[in-house]
Amino acid sequence: MSKLPFVVDAHTHLFNARYVPLQGILESWGIWKLSAKLISKLAYSLTASSTLKERLESFSVASKKGATEKICNEFANLVCIEIEHYLVEESLADGGSKPELVEVYQEQFVNSELYSVLKEIHQYYGDSESAQELELDYIKTKWTFKAENHAQDKISGWFSGIHKMIERMLRKSLEFLEDAADKIDFVLNMLRSEVGILKRLKGYYDNFSERYVFFHYMMDMASPFDDNPKYDFYDQQLERMTALENFSDGIVLGFSAFDPLRFVSQSPSDRVLRDAIERSLEHGKAGFKFYPPMGYKPAGNEPNVERIVDYFLDFCVEYSIPVFTHCTPEGFQAYKGSGLNSDPDYWEQALTKNKQRETMRLCFGHAGGGKRKMNGRWVKGWLSDTEDEWNDPNNYARKVVELCRRYQHVYCDLSYLHEIVGSKKAQASLAKRLEIELTREATTDKPFKLADKMMYGSDWHMVSMVNDIERYFGQIKAIFGTEKMQPFADRFYFQNALKYVDLGAYIERAENVFSPDYIARLKEVKAYLM
Repeated sequence: MSKLPFVVDAHTHLFNARYVPLQGILESWGIWKLSAKLISKLAYSLTASSTLKERLESFSVASKKGATEKICNEFANLVCIEIEHYLVEESLADGGSKPELVEVYQEQFVNSELYSVLKEIHQYYGDSESAQELELDYIKTKWTFKAENHAQDKISGWFSGIHKMIERMLRKSLEFLEDAADKIDFVLNMLRSEVGILKRLKGYYDNFSERYVFFHYMMDMASPFDDNPKYDFYDQQLERMTALENFSDGIVLGFSAFDPLRFVSQSPSDRVLRDAIERSLEHGKAGFKFYPPMGYKPAGNEPNVERIVDYFLDFCVEYSIPVFTHCTPEGFQAYKGSGLNSDPDYWEQALTKNKQRETMRLCFGHAGGGKRKMNGRWVKGWLSDTEDEWNDPNNYARKVVELCRRYQHVYCDLSYLHEIVGSKKAQASLAKRLEIELTREATTDKPFKLADKMMYGSDWHMVSMVNDIERYFGQIKAIFGTEKMQPFADRFYFQNALKYVDLGAYIERAENVFSPDYIARLKEVKAYLM
């Protein structure tokens, strides 16, 4: 694939398992509550392990065939490698030939988070073999301290029972799930450190583009699910994401998140809401993600929620802070049907609440989406082949286009239309619809062109994109490489995204937060708008 000169991926995620309520997400996919709990606890115990860094970086699944089995096997491998880390590498680093030191590290393993969750998993998925391997006496009887013997050479086969136990749990949990390989690979990818996740994404774009920038979106998911993320949003997540952005030297622009439900029980004053919003901006965030499937809407909420949402949106309008919103009828739903909170009709209500709202800097993630099932029937979205399909009253894609064309600072990104991966028919439908909509001229009632509002995004590392970003980008590149679409390419790949984020204003806000290298890089990027 030939490289493009510059690309902004306007929709990426760089958080790991400790940033999300993983158990709740797994349950929302249909995994039994107990299994979801055990998988999430196991994932938390492995996340960001320095021992697994190299292994995670090198692992990938190129083919869909047998992918679930391969990923489950790798998950079990990682568990065994981490056990070895406790029992071999740590003790050898401090003089492994000393029995008293080895015993210390064995005791540390037995008292570790990993050992605790393995014992819990054994209660439901274990057998006599895994039971034996989890006994400290078993480990002690296997150990030798002769200098000529290397313990790590012997230990590799000691935990085959634990390996089989983990595979058994994962296989049974995924047995009836759609897209099981993508779902378990999403979890596996989330075991990486934040830097490891960024490194994997950069690896793709090193092949795609000579230069690139990522817009990264946080998710505040503490309210809707029964369990909480490992990292607190305001006390830990913001700090860690800002450090990652600074580490990137201007490749990553971070967006915080705003969840109105977090504040409802407090009956918060305006000062409390303002402090929460400003705290994100003080951490150098470019804007906010607003995620309606979590159980709220941009307009039309219950009065106590509506007041909080209105305060947030009015603040963003007053200070021209970008708001990014999920826009398909699905997503990480807090409850069945909550994805419908993303209907652009609610955003039209929000944009017309007062005159100032018309200037809101807003981007619709996924541009309304592709083919989705709504109210028992299929709506084709960006894959609409006919005008009747496009004009369907439930077509979010058409509604998004109309809002982009009516309001000066309303944009959309074309991310996660995963249907085009592997489907020539879907590819052709998208290409045809994009050509129609991007070539429409401005009119009196719609004074803006979609060509000046639509941008590229991937939504990596979400489930259906975690392994398919190369093929997705390839399909998008093919569409915008045609003679009719080439005139829109620069706007689509980077110009519209940089306009949406108001890069000049962001640089001014961020100068006191980030390193000189980070700011210098952004100033170089700004030149692409000239």
